[in-house]
Amino acid sequence: MESESGRPPPGEQSWLDAVVGLGSNQGDPWLTLHQAVRELATWSPNLITSAIYRSDPVGGPPQPDFLNAAVRLRYAGSAVSLLEDLLALERAAGRERRERWGPRCLDLDILWVPGLELDQPGLCIPHPRLKERAFALRPLLDVAPDAVDPRDGVRYATILDGLGMSGIQLLAAAWFEPPLADPPLGMDSPGPGW
Repeated sequence: MESESGRPPPGEQSWLDAVVGLGSNQGDPWLTLHQAVRELATWSPNLITSAIYRSDPVGGPPQPDFLNAAVRLRYAGSAVSLLEDLLALERAAGRERRERWGPRCLDLDILWVPGLELDQPGLCIPHPRLKERAFALRPLLDVAPDAVDPRDGVRYATILDGLGMSGIQLLAAAWFEPPLADPPLGMDSPGPGW
């Protein structure tokens, strides 16, 4: 069980069940999201991926549409350490934080952790604007269909019904398959981008 700091008690290893939102609208968003999910799959047994959606940008300057998805993962650590690792993954993908709500090659956010409410500088769970963002709720519900807001017990599906899906388009329901750990004998490597 995590404490109010989002860290497990001293000396206790915990698995964090979390939904992480992914977005990209710079470079090659399909490839960027695929590479990010491939990395996240190395962190988590039993990674579950949402469909992938195209969405209008919200806020910020004029910019291209986003591709959005979510993954549900089991992470060996705390919410704080997950955030640190996600930020490192963004930086490795070339993300530079220059402008709030500006274009980005990779955006990774902890959207929801079952039963966890956390509000501290730099980390709020659930994501502070989740209830306003259909582009984040739709993929979250793909991987956690019964998710509820721990602050008030309202089902996120009910919130999405109220927001609607305007500006959001389903692109691919099944778009990621985890790579084989060891290809069978005689099988060539699947190659880049697999």
